[in-house]
Amino acid sequence: MLLHTYTELLASGLSQGEVEAKVRSGYLVRIRRGVYGVAQDLDPEQAHLRLILATMPAVHPDSVVSHESAAVLHGLPVPRKSLEKVSLVRRTGGHGDSAGRLRVRATKLRDDEVTTVSGIKVTTVARTVMDVARSVELEWGVAACDAALRGGLERDELLTLLDVHKRLHGLARARRVALFADARAESPAESVSRVQFARHGIPAPVLQFDIYDDDGNWVARVDFCWEDLALVGECDGMGKYGPLLKPGQTPESAIRDEKRREEAIRDVGWGLTRWDWGLAWQGEQLCARIRRAGARTRGGRR
Repeated sequence: MLLHTYTELLASGLSQGEVEAKVRSGYLVRIRRGVYGVAQDLDPEQAHLRLILATMPAVHPDSVVSHESAAVLHGLPVPRKSLEKVSLVRRTGGHGDSAGRLRVRATKLRDDEVTTVSGIKVTTVARTVMDVARSVELEWGVAACDAALRGGLERDELLTLLDVHKRLHGLARARRVALFADARAESPAESVSRVQFARHGIPAPVLQFDIYDDDGNWVARVDFCWEDLALVGECDGMGKYGPLLKPGQTPESAIRDEKRREEAIRDVGWGLTRWDWGLAWQGEQLCARIRRAGARTRGGRR
């Protein structure tokens, strides 16, 4: 997103009315007072990064990016509905505030809970995960923690931090997230699905399971596996057949490749069921699908 000041827009030949009209039409996005962005095909996380960059020069120097905004800076998944405002912690105290494009919390941060990303002061990954897990739905807390563990965060570091902040609101939920998280989950959709399995009594599957044929040849790696049911599960995230395409691959060829992959999995005796991002959030329906698929394959591999 290209950023322009109001003065620059006027200097380019636009009138005040034309600037306002472009904002109403969605061509221009008001980042903060006097700063506008040209809307492009940015996803909400990219747009939020731009919002952080545009906002930080105007905030109190003791402010630290925190919570969902810190998660975006660290590359952790968070609910997109929470990205309309930049979340900050004001280390000098005072009262929290939520106005305009800012949500400011007044809380104490230790020096070792603050780091720098792209020149911006931000809470560390461990502190960010703790704060996010206390603030959002359980599913999103697990998604953020799974991603953080996958990125190198040590579970013990997070648990130690939770022990330090015993009086914070939401700490029990954050601890539950920390103990449940699994670095093998490779997408938010897998994280959300795992929460639903646990919530609705589906046995915990093996994650990232490798399938081989009878001769020991590798066939595929799948998201989830219930070995006793000879059942594997695949969860299609939001980017299926889109941004995750391989170089030179089209959505059509990706679909063909996936069908061949599924046939190969079934040919060696595994049942397979798959679901999408939407169904991952519908726990009862998702788990009913898993149970039906398990009933069809019960008895083990052929």
